[in-house]
Amino acid sequence: MLFDICDVLIKSEYFTEIVLVSSEEEITQYESYDDITYLRENEVNGVDNAVELGNKYFIEKGFDATVVIPGDIPLIHNKVLDELFNLIKDNQVIITPSRKKNGTNLLFRSPPDVIGTSYDNNSYFRHLDMIKAKNLQHWIYLEDSIRLDLDEPEDIKIINERLLDSRTKNLLKKFN
Repeated sequence: MLFDICDVLIKSEYFTEIVLVSSEEEITQYESYDDITYLRENEVNGVDNAVELGNKYFIEKGFDATVVIPGDIPLIHNKVLDELFNLIKDNQVIITPSRKKNGTNLLFRSPPDVIGTSYDNNSYFRHLDMIKAKNLQHWIYLEDSIRLDLDEPEDIKIINERLLDSRTKNLLKKFN
């Protein structure tokens, strides 16, 4: 699944740099991508730690914005990225909730530390609380291809019905 997401991001004209953060044993299978910077976690400390590691990397390099895209949203495609990047000039934060609104499936921040990172349970509402507390200009981007992530067995069927030919679809066929 992550291979397909990486392919979409690499083909996009919008990203100056793409960073993949993971533990060393998980990341080695993706090292064939020359267009991606790899940050290895010394140990697995959860999503918040991985996102903050990537965010700090971009801040240190002087980037004025970041987009967090998790590795379990295989329906993402370039048209969605076009729509997203048309929204960034007017917003400090763009957020996409998961289908059940218990998670955050996309988080654009400008500047990268305009709000904190909170990817544990109910992250969408915690991010919204941070946005509202600072009265930030934001957009809730309700795009189905980003909202649908692969968290539960029922998600496999839905994703498989909507997914075009890809490595992810071939893998999901084995679970049907």
